[in-house]
Amino acid sequence: MADEKKSKMGSKIMSGSPASEYLISGEEIKWQGKPAAIIILGKGLILTILAIIYMAAMVLYQPDDWGIILIALVVSFIMIVADKPLGRLAGVSGIIIAGAVALGWLSLEQHLWVVVVPLIFSLLALLFNVIYLNRVLFIVTDRRIITRYGLFTLRYADLGVDKVQNVTVIQPWYERILGFGDIYFATAGERGGIDYQSPGIKLMTGGAITWEDVTNPFAVVKTASEVITPGAMPVRIVGPMPETISAQERLKQLDELKQKGMITEKEYEEKRKDILGKL
Repeated sequence: MADEKKSKMGSKIMSGSPASEYLISGEEIKWQGKPAAIIILGKGLILTILAIIYMAAMVLYQPDDWGIILIALVVSFIMIVADKPLGRLAGVSGIIIAGAVALGWLSLEQHLWVVVVPLIFSLLALLFNVIYLNRVLFIVTDRRIITRYGLFTLRYADLGVDKVQNVTVIQPWYERILGFGDIYFATAGERGGIDYQSPGIKLMTGGAITWEDVTNPFAVVKTASEVITPGAMPVRIVGPMPETISAQERLKQLDELKQKGMITEKEYEEKRKDILGKL
């Protein structure tokens, strides 16, 4: 009774969730979530911090101060690898500005505002990450795997659980330490499997839906597998049921087992009596 009450309460809470608008009649949410905020927002935050360091270094620059230029260049290269595409724009702009200042092509006394350019790109990256995190939604129901994603264009994809052939989790070393991972729901797609090299949270033409940066991915996979396995792997009986096999055929099979030494004389006699007793 308590479990039934708890189940009803859970369903009521779920019905008011962001995922509820995608449910069809009688469908039940088993799990819903988003990518880990620390991963999605972390890139923009790192870029912003690096851009502030860059800006502070360039403000302190004095003619022929190669130490400051070196710091600015190193920070710019880190911004390039920290995020894309805005991280690349921030880093490349930082390199161009630092190079122009070092070569005397640009005077910071007259154009100090240019050191803010990498910060602008970094703040844009952070803003886009916030919007993206707000839009992304992962849902497992008792019937479908639902994915919503997008930045300016909202995209939606759902996949019937009976179409899922296998589920895979990939955890790079840094995500394993933090307890995050990427989940791949593979289907009988065009290429018949998962394209692990395709980045992004999207429905891939390779035959898989990808959920990136999911917290506690193995727990999510366990929940999904409990739904997917009955639908994706139906039990089929190939050939006649034992009851439909004639007694003569069963006795023949029994004799073959005895001749091959796969059963003892005692087992043979007991099974033979059992078959004859059902006539």
